[in-house]
Amino acid sequence: MFGRKKGFTAAQSKLTSHRMRSATVGTHVQRRARSSSRHMNADTVGFSNPRKRQRAARGVVDTLLPSTATGESSSEYARRVGKREFAQEMQRKARIRRIVALVIAVVVVAAVAIGVGVATFFGSLDAKMGLKNSDAKPALVAPKEAGPWYALVAADLGAASAAADEEGPDALILARVDEGSRAVTLVSVPANLQVLLKDGKAHKLREAAAQGDAALISAVAGFAGVDIAHYAKVDATGLASLVDSLGGIEVDVKQEVDDPTAGDTYLSVGTQTLDGNAALTYLRAKNFKNGIEDQAANQCAFFASVAARMLESGDTLPFATLLDSVGGDFQTDMSGTAALSLAGQLKGVAAASVQIAQVPGYEATRNNVLYYISSSSAWTSMMALVEAGQPPVVDEKAASQVDRGSFTVEVRNGAGITGGGSQVADLLRADGFNVTEVGNAESDKFPETLVVYEGGENKARAEELIAALGSGRAIVGAGYYTYTTDVLVVLGKDWKPVA
Repeated sequence: MFGRKKGFTAAQSKLTSHRMRSATVGTHVQRRARSSSRHMNADTVGFSNPRKRQRAARGVVDTLLPSTATGESSSEYARRVGKREFAQEMQRKARIRRIVALVIAVVVVAAVAIGVGVATFFGSLDAKMGLKNSDAKPALVAPKEAGPWYALVAADLGAASAAADEEGPDALILARVDEGSRAVTLVSVPANLQVLLKDGKAHKLREAAAQGDAALISAVAGFAGVDIAHYAKVDATGLASLVDSLGGIEVDVKQEVDDPTAGDTYLSVGTQTLDGNAALTYLRAKNFKNGIEDQAANQCAFFASVAARMLESGDTLPFATLLDSVGGDFQTDMSGTAALSLAGQLKGVAAASVQIAQVPGYEATRNNVLYYISSSSAWTSMMALVEAGQPPVVDEKAASQVDRGSFTVEVRNGAGITGGGSQVADLLRADGFNVTEVGNAESDKFPETLVVYEGGENKARAEELIAALGSGRAIVGAGYYTYTTDVLVVLGKDWKPVA
């Protein structure tokens, strides 16, 4: 049995026990078995108003609030508890805000890190692919929006022997790219094409590169009559490395390759996968049935296969990774991001769907130099097809086989245009014609340019001159004109000076 607290009297202990029994609320349900004379707990519990006491007497209790040391009312208690809960809610929201802020900060930092990483990657890629010590930029013309554009690819293939190596590129490819229709046309331009450079003299096209990339680009653009938007170049070492990095390039060998001047690799007829060394031999070889024409076709087909191999997926990550691995093998003005965009547009374009052509013409020796002479009329017709996006196929008969250097030409100025005769003579010489005399006609009132000839053997020569000039009419002299050359050109007022 418990003893009472020390210092309590028996009367105090009894009074305390009585108060505790009277303060017991229980269920507030009246007990039938007990005498009704005994009071209910509700009579002794301290309620705040009579109405609550009556409800408690009936057994209804809404809220039981414990007695407090401060003696605060229920409303004061509610306010105190509410304030505590409000403070707790505010603390919870503050924690949530701190967590959200931390997550956002992490995301921002990650995004910045990724952005910096991407920028660093493309900066490195552009440095690998960028043109080194090149003056190409002034000669390039930005393409028009949503339209086709042209690019020039220059490849220095080297030679099987150092003695046979020549300065400048060995293969030149003029590419027309139409991203909208996913169409690509490659035109092989002979490296020994005879052109007139800034010094006013006839040169091989490859020799323009000695004056810089800009001179080479301008020479090709002027010859083709188009603006060139992009430029890429590669040497023999880079080309072989590129081929090996791509796992080899598959080509269809139309004629066996067995050319000691091109390399020591023999290639039989049929589809083969070439490694870097075999690719160089394949591109250099030209001892075929049609000589330089077959070589040009091989070069176009090869570069079409290279492009198709690089564009196999077109997906951003694989292509970016590929560029990063081969970017040092070639140089171009095109940025890495522009190359990725182009790859996305041309994704999956097959080599077989690429149109291929070569400049129509023939080779001829001038002053002990072997030049390639273009057939002006056939070339004009071909470029019209190329620009229209049509197959660049021209009538073989249109490609004249007239040897421009095999006959003599005299030029007389009959238009009264100062310096006109000399300018026409220079242009014709650049096109391979053997102009031996230049002077003025007896009259400066000729309304049209005339090309005068005698004899059937000179008719084709006169027509070749008209094709080169872009204007004029061929007539038989019949003794009305005196000249000592095979053909006479009389400049008329229909001719416009070249700017």
